[in-house]
Formats: sequence, structure tokens, C-alpha cells
Amino acid sequence: MVVLPAGSSGPEEDNKITIKVKGFDKILTLESKIKIPIEHIESIRYAEKTIIEDRRRLGMSRAVGFRFGKRFIVGTFVEWERDKVVFWNIHDKKAAVYGNVIVIVLKNERYNELVLEVDDSERVMAELKRVTGHT
Repeated sequence: MVVLPAGSSGPEEDNKITIKVKGFDKILTLESKIKIPIEHIESIRYAEKTIIEDRRRLGMSRAVGFRFGKRFIVGTFVEWERDKVVFWNIHDKKAAVYGNVIVIVLKNERYNELVLEVDDSERVMAELKRVTGHT
């Protein structure tokens, strides 16, 4: 999973961030890129350490994607208790414990949230906050 800051794909993308889905996940999720206008980002935060277990308890129905227990979740899921459509890309169930999962809350988009495992969460979080103006 790669999160590109606004403008990194050229001047026409100055007002959008791009999430690139890598490898086999492209097939599992039927996504290769997700482009989000900056003004559609409501908030950005680190995921709770128990996000996978908490959300599973609330109930999730897979729309397009794959889930293997608590360990591996990629794709689009409907969280019917919260009435949300969420894109997940997590490969390591401990990623949230280590602080490597970020949640991007959206408005006026097909997804209500993006729950993403990233390699360098501090760098990604700082860059997202810089381009969006969120604190």
C-alpha cells in the first residue's frame, strides 16, 4: 500500500491524494488506485490497537475483497452496524498494535473510511496532515 501526497502525480492531481494498491491485492480488491480530493478528507488518525476485533464484533459484510480471520483483510466491506462502507488493506493483524494502521475518514465519497496498513506510518501521517491541514 502506497499513499502518495497531493501533486506527486502531476499538477492535475494537486488537490488529491492517491492510494496505490500493490501486488495481488489489486485482484482481491478490484482496485489499483483510489484518488481522494483533499477537501473530502474529514479526519486522519491512527487506528485503535484492537480495530480488527472491534469492527468484526459490530459485523462486517464483504462486498469485494478477502478476509482471512483476524490476520488479513483487503477490500470493500459494509459495516452494517455503523452503516458505513469501508476499504480495508491490512495484512498483519498486529499492524495496529505497532501503530502501522491509519484511518482516513471521508465525506462525499463511495467509501466512508479507508483503513490502511502502511510501512512508515509516522511519515505518511505527517505528509497527510501537511497536505490536508488537519492536526
